[in-house]
Amino acid sequence: MPFLVIGALFSATIEVFVSTERLLRCIPKSLVGGLVLGIGAGFILPTCECGVVPIVRRLMHKGVPPFIAIAYMLAAPIVNPVVLVSTYLAFRGSMTMVLARIVLAVLVATVLGLYARWLPKVLMHPKGQQDEHEHDHSHQTFIQKIRSVMVHSAQEFMDMGKFLIIGAMAAAAFKTLLPEDIMSFFTGNLVLSIMGMMILAILLSICSEADAFVAASFQTFPAGAHLAFIAIGPMVDLKLIGMYAVTFHRKMVLALVFGPSLLIFVLSWLFEQIGLLNG
Repeated sequence: MPFLVIGALFSATIEVFVSTERLLRCIPKSLVGGLVLGIGAGFILPTCECGVVPIVRRLMHKGVPPFIAIAYMLAAPIVNPVVLVSTYLAFRGSMTMVLARIVLAVLVATVLGLYARWLPKVLMHPKGQQDEHEHDHSHQTFIQKIRSVMVHSAQEFMDMGKFLIIGAMAAAAFKTLLPEDIMSFFTGNLVLSIMGMMILAILLSICSEADAFVAASFQTFPAGAHLAFIAIGPMVDLKLIGMYAVTFHRKMVLALVFGPSLLIFVLSWLFEQIGLLNG
């Protein structure tokens, strides 16, 4: 919840204090430059998946190309400094796991960004486009702008917060009703272990700043399954699916759910098979 509040405040600050013209002047014109900006911003801004969707929605309404915004949305919850440090500590100083997590995030963000660039239609949800209007805040005093930030933040928080609550309820039901020994069924097979950990990450909906500690606690699972857990959770979970559904068109929602799932499964399996995660 606090991260969603931070995301809503950041989103509202962009709306009120950053003009569309100024923002667009900073956007690279090239495809490569745009992807580098989108993914690179994730290394600087400590944003988790709980608050990144409101920020991305505001950026797209401001005219930021969707492929840049989506690349940032997928990469930022994983490659930001806070998450990378927590991953390093959770896996007892394993730089291999940290680098593997970065590689997966960058690859998935690049592929989905390219897909967004390729789609011919506008990616925003039509209802969201109707509800959002560009406001001119340039004539306001500083105090009036602060008040506008609070108003926009409250609207953004109420819009996205219901999905956080629904996701938390679903995750709690899953943890309460699932037999404790069911995960042992998956440990003897690499494919099943990766699939099991990915499904668990999606259902538990754990914040990316803490998920590495949960993944590391499953000590009987292979490293590939650990990697899949910490890669898929910040991109696809119960609360994010709801947020995606009210932010993007159906084609993009399906891509954001199934694209990362397939890529992370294949890459985690491949990294484990060729021994990249040993060490």
